This record gives sequence, structure tokens and C-alpha cells, in this order.
Amino acid sequence: MGDTVRLLATLILMVGGPLVLALVVIMNRHNLAQKKYEKIEKALESGRSPEEVERMMKIMETPKPLRRNTGFFRAGFIVIGLSLASLVVGLIIDVEACLASAGGGLVFGLALVAVWYMMDRNSKTA
Repeated sequence: MGDTVRLLATLILMVGGPLVLALVVIMNRHNLAQKKYEKIEKALESGRSPEEVERMMKIMETPKPLRRNTGFFRAGFIVIGLSLASLVVGLIIDVEACLASAGGGLVFGLALVAVWYMMDRNSKTA
């Protein structure tokens, strides 16, 4: 019975944690979009023309600065973080499957960082 509870707790933490983080990100983006639409609605209600509102929104939106290609680095960093979380959970509840998944995830995350490093070096020399 105790092993079943540990396994269930492990599954809940490993699956539920990333889902909660994704939900927080989605809710934040939704709230930002909602605030933008509320500003547009207030401007239209105040008697401004749609063209004027469109110009105001373009002025308010700051252009995103150019970024380096860091997708592989960020993905690798996230996978390494999740692997370390799996390692901690595995050590706490003493489940060897968590330790094995942490090792595999750590290797995969390091591989993603290595791909980013190689691509970044190649883009600088090209």
C-alpha cells in the first residue's frame, strides 16, 4: 500500500507541476490580452475613431528587440530543471524510477545545450 501511495504522489508531482506552470503562463497571457482589449474599448467609447485607436495601440506596443537563437538553450535548461526536480522527488520518496528518469532527462537536457552551443558557434563564424 505504501509503494502505491508513493508512486501516485510521484506521478502527481511529475505531471501536475509542469501543468500548473503552463496554466499560469496561459492565464498571464490571457490577462494581458484582456487588458489590451479593455483599453481599446475605452478609447472607442470615448469617441476616438478606429484609425486613431489603431495608431495609439501601435505607439503603445513596444517592438520586441532582436533576440539570439536561444531556443535549444532554454529547452535544455528547462529539461535539466525538470530532471533535477525528478531527482529530488525520487530521493525524497525513495523511488528508483524517478532517479532513472532524472538521469535520462539530464543527459537529454545537456544534449540540447550542446546543440545550442554548436549552432551558436557556427552562426558566429558564418
